[in-house]
Amino acid sequence: IQALARLPIEQLRVDRAGGLRTAAFVSGYPGSPLGGYDKAIAGAAREVPDLPIVCRPALNEEYAASSVMGSQLAATQADPRYDGVIGIWYGKAPGVDRASDALRHAVYAGSHPRGGAIALVGDDPNAKSSTLPSSSAGSLFDMHIPVLYPGDPGEALDLGRHAIALARCTGLWASLKIVADVADGSGTVGLDPERVQPKIPLYEGKPYLHVPDGKLLTPRTLELEREIYEVRYALAAEFASANQLNCTTIDAPDAWIGLVSSGITYREVREALRRLGLESDRAIADAGIRLLKMQMPMPFNPNTLRRFSRGLEEIFVIEEKSPNLE
Repeated sequence: IQALARLPIEQLRVDRAGGLRTAAFVSGYPGSPLGGYDKAIAGAAREVPDLPIVCRPALNEEYAASSVMGSQLAATQADPRYDGVIGIWYGKAPGVDRASDALRHAVYAGSHPRGGAIALVGDDPNAKSSTLPSSSAGSLFDMHIPVLYPGDPGEALDLGRHAIALARCTGLWASLKIVADVADGSGTVGLDPERVQPKIPLYEGKPYLHVPDGKLLTPRTLELEREIYEVRYALAAEFASANQLNCTTIDAPDAWIGLVSSGITYREVREALRRLGLESDRAIADAGIRLLKMQMPMPFNPNTLRRFSRGLEEIFVIEEKSPNLE
């Protein structure tokens, strides 16, 4: 939670170093596993009074999604205060269900190229603090929101930076899937400001540019739909490849089986292999096992999987609940 609260601070500092005068707007509805995020982000903002960060908890998830959607229109007005506004929505899995119409409209409106809208989605696959087990990946995929899946606090911060860059360069919203074990976790995090330097894919030889205008009426929405399917979502997959978000972590040349997993599940796979006696990378490779870590499971470049699967007899995909990645 503290790593996610640091995210807008770090991005605003990076923007200022790059000559951009940006602000951040955060809105959502609290609930475990993201319970306390609103207080954490408000506390973090008080530590940096020189940075314009507004945290406005909403009456419900729909209002929050609509307000974050509006943050992406701010820089298109005649008298903007900032070059762009980073918009952050937060909520747990039931909130994604409840706000799906607002989120879907927000995706069509899009992210500003100097702002960027992201969704922090709290999933509780083991129903640790929820009435029902949850996994939001399928819903996010249906709304054309790319899913980045961190497995620890450091990855939450780094993938958050990538999510903002992805939103800016594609015009899509991006999401971070935060499961309970990650939200409740702790770790030591390196904070070198140069550690995350997103590579931006090109469209027809130049950076793609989507500037939201809020006009969501047919027939314009039909063109927006085509653009999302054919251009923006494809660029998101290219972003994952360019930044090596999905990579083979153990590559045995004579492997017969490949294990594919994401986020906390990847860490659980490594722990399962350790308990089987395969405690080192060398031991896993000697057993004929190849591992693929998907930090952005949706969408992905099919060539990533084709390269990974060469020579394999079987691919085993491990994920929570629904077989979205599989």
